Amino acid sequence: MGIAYKQFLASDIIVTPFEVNKGFTFPFSQFESQSNGQLVGIDRFLGTSGSFQTNKSTTGTLSTQYQVLVYNSTKELYYSNFLTQSYGDPLARPVLIPGSNTEGNAFVGLKTSTGRYFNYLQSTLTASRYWPLATGSQLAVVSIPSKIFGEYIQPYSFVFDYSSSLKVYDDGEGNLYNSASFAWTQSVGISSQVVVASANSIANFGQIDFASSITLPSGYTFVSASWVSGSSNSPFFDSAVSSFVADISASQGISVTADKLASNQVSVTFQDQGTPFPSDIYLYFESGSATITSGSISANQNVGNIIYTHGMAIFTNQNLPLNDITTLSNITCSFSSSMTIYETQYKCTIRESEFNFSLNPSLISGSTDGTVYDYVTGSYFSPYVTTVGLYDEDQNLLAVGKLAQPLPTTATTDTTILINLDR
Repeated sequence: MGIAYKQFLASDIIVTPFEVNKGFTFPFSQFESQSNGQLVGIDRFLGTSGSFQTNKSTTGTLSTQYQVLVYNSTKELYYSNFLTQSYGDPLARPVLIPGSNTEGNAFVGLKTSTGRYFNYLQSTLTASRYWPLATGSQLAVVSIPSKIFGEYIQPYSFVFDYSSSLKVYDDGEGNLYNSASFAWTQSVGISSQVVVASANSIANFGQIDFASSITLPSGYTFVSASWVSGSSNSPFFDSAVSSFVADISASQGISVTADKLASNQVSVTFQDQGTPFPSDIYLYFESGSATITSGSISANQNVGNIIYTHGMAIFTNQNLPLNDITTLSNITCSFSSSMTIYETQYKCTIRESEFNFSLNPSLISGSTDGTVYDYVTGSYFSPYVTTVGLYDEDQNLLAVGKLAQPLPTTATTDTTILINLDR
């Protein structure tokens, strides 16, 4: 193989930027990582207004943040100009009172204002951003890492699907809207307690009596019972399947009675098998005083904002189930990423008077004086180009371009080979 070198001129190199996009759809099961092992890292946070001194509740599915700090930082970054009017606070400018000359001019009014904050507006249109100010207000934040969305999320591409009923989309101007009417209810404050009935307190006649120190929690109702030894010799009989089972719930016929004031006891009636039970039984109770919240929104109602360049979707509408959006798994997030890559084009020009003789050693005859074959010296012989290599100033090979088929040079016209590299 023969090698010939030629240096590029500045006019031979053209750098062209262009934008590329790629669409993604991630269900919750892939928020942390995909099935192929690639780390995604989509996180969700709940922000709550209040004082950090009294509320140190945390949030986050992948990382941990304080709810109050999420609320405050989101307000400072994206909503600090929109705290009194949804379309933004007016910018306070000092008023000029002209004097008799320039030195006599006087400015009256504030020179600084919250209106001077940069809130990362996503459009040149008049912006409208709602921010909840009431005590206890909440917001939900979906954070997409930049390694996934690139330089910014492509406008009109973001879709957030919650429970297949609430579908949120962006309008291309940084606003989020729901696609259809949506109503919901959620239970807040439900908690449970577990009471252990030891084996030696279980009588043969199928009734458990707790000692006076163990009582049914006030305001709680029985949910289920579990016997740790499995279904063998289980005291729980499920009439639906006509067999003894390891677990049973209140809906399967098990009864719980409690007379806390009279005897301070809890009695649970089971199927009698006539033999002592050799294992503990776990009883599960649930609060009967759960707080039920609900809300509804109409179709195409504004629910928040999206910051394309930061990969942040912010839900501020208080009629949304904000807590569930940040904690439950029945969600899907879709968007298109945007990345600018640079295509460098190298123009390799072979003049008609250049490279007309091959340096390939296979053209040398077997004689000791290095004589080439006769056909090489003919006027119609033309070398063929098969490979183009790009070298740095120290002649280190940086890139190799292979031609689809050998290209003959010509002694009558210039030959130009274009090499494109994306980076």
